[in-house]
Amino acid sequence: ILLGQTSPAEISIHCVNLFTKGTQKEQHFVFTREQEQCSECTYTDSLETYLYEPNASLLKAGAFRSIAAAYPVRKLHPNSHLYTSDTFIENFPGRIFRIVNQCSFNKKEVKENLADLKKANVTVRNFPATVAELRKRIHLAEGGDTYLFASTLNNGQKVLIRCEKV
Repeated sequence: ILLGQTSPAEISIHCVNLFTKGTQKEQHFVFTREQEQCSECTYTDSLETYLYEPNASLLKAGAFRSIAAAYPVRKLHPNSHLYTSDTFIENFPGRIFRIVNQCSFNKKEVKENLADLKKANVTVRNFPATVAELRKRIHLAEGGDTYLFASTLNNGQKVLIRCEKV
């Protein structure tokens, strides 16, 4: 490296999420590739009170481990890019949900935990079914105030996480 030059791993990556409506402020997160590679990231086999979904700028920039190091959250799985915590983190750069309940992909558990749902906003992260397949299997229309995340925990367990937006 020449004197005065910065290596690619040391270049700051700025993630900015702009809001066009409401009174929510912009969200900023800055990290380097070196920080991302060196960041400690705790994974979990269980869900806590809140589910955190980083905004698109962080996901596209690849700030997966850096987020877990910067905030008191635990990642569901190395490939899920969803995080959980018992602590409400108001300034988290992304969407925050309160977990209502969870169940496995088992037909009986799905019926017990989701039978009252007629519609939901469905997101799939690191899960062996598409949104369309889930909607068809659970008989859900698009929309409403309920959010359903289908993902995999660190122990390999496939889960459906029912949430409400905070």
